[in-house]
Amino acid sequence: MVTVLNEGPLLVKAHTTTAGQQIVEVVLNAPEALNALNGDMVDLLLEHVPVWEADENVIAILMRGAGSKAFCAGGDIRELYREIDAGNQHVGEVFFNHEYEMDLMLHKLATPLLVWGNGYVIGGGMGLLQSAAIRMGTPSSRLAMPEVTIGLFPDVGASYFLRQVPDKLGLFLGLTGAMLNGTDGRQLGLLDALLNDDHYEVLMQCLLGLPRQSHEATLEQLKDQVKSLEIITNDAPESNLDQHRAGIIAALNQHAFVDIIAGLSNLKGACKWLDKAITTMEQGSPTSLHLYNRLFNANFTNVDQALLQEYTLGVNATRLGEFKEGVRALLIDKDRNPQWRYKSVETTPETWIDQFFSTKDVAPANFS
Repeated sequence: MVTVLNEGPLLVKAHTTTAGQQIVEVVLNAPEALNALNGDMVDLLLEHVPVWEADENVIAILMRGAGSKAFCAGGDIRELYREIDAGNQHVGEVFFNHEYEMDLMLHKLATPLLVWGNGYVIGGGMGLLQSAAIRMGTPSSRLAMPEVTIGLFPDVGASYFLRQVPDKLGLFLGLTGAMLNGTDGRQLGLLDALLNDDHYEVLMQCLLGLPRQSHEATLEQLKDQVKSLEIITNDAPESNLDQHRAGIIAALNQHAFVDIIAGLSNLKGACKWLDKAITTMEQGSPTSLHLYNRLFNANFTNVDQALLQEYTLGVNATRLGEFKEGVRALLIDKDRNPQWRYKSVETTPETWIDQFFSTKDVAPANFS
């Protein structure tokens, strides 16, 4: 039996199909915060998703955000900041174990998970979207991993799923926090389909008409139905990336990391979208840029490996100061003037970056 949740940070409703089975509809319910992922949401997902997975009567899970502005615009990290500021040396272990356990659980579901990625899909929201068996966007979708702005690094499995983006463009996305529209998200393989905003109800009706069959057959049928809806989608936005793709790829193919950064910076002036992305990189933490470059080049073969390495980095990031300063400048004092430990990629020593990869004094992850 699916437990219905009618209030709180996570809304859950069970829909009965014509065959008498159930579709679980999950709504991230914090529209005033653009459905930012908080600890209560994670707790509830960790509690309920395994129950749905074990229930043979549940044939699919459909996840969306409340309201029309966002699926999920990142993680709520203010409480994490307060714990770091209070000197809690172990808060990173608790925080990242918690979130990454949820991410890995969703990646490994046998029950088909569909995510409706409308509006803002940022940071932790991207972690949820990329865990889905079917990742859907709309003309309103805005996808980004902008963690370099807060002295962190693209995480929640990004060092795996951004690596799957063609032409090393996942490196560009992580270094610049570039915001992709639905068309570009679809072309880069971060979305499985681009649908109209009003297709959600059509999709729900498709789900309710599913016959009694295996999870594998259900997933294939849903993929076909989503593909048929995409054919009639008529509001796809114009690509921001296409006309700049060759120049970005040329910059990414430089041998030395400092030359990659310089090559991207040299692309400024081409358009507002690209300028914003490059400015984000230039104003972001040089430490974060190095961390993500090293993670990206680790070339993890699955999301498990990526999350385990990201866990070590995340815990150390809560202890070494750069992340705390980034959150302070962007979200706490809001002066947007972070005092990064090192001022440029060129002056950031490898020995400093090595400290983030050290497992010394880091409790083992409990989600693997």
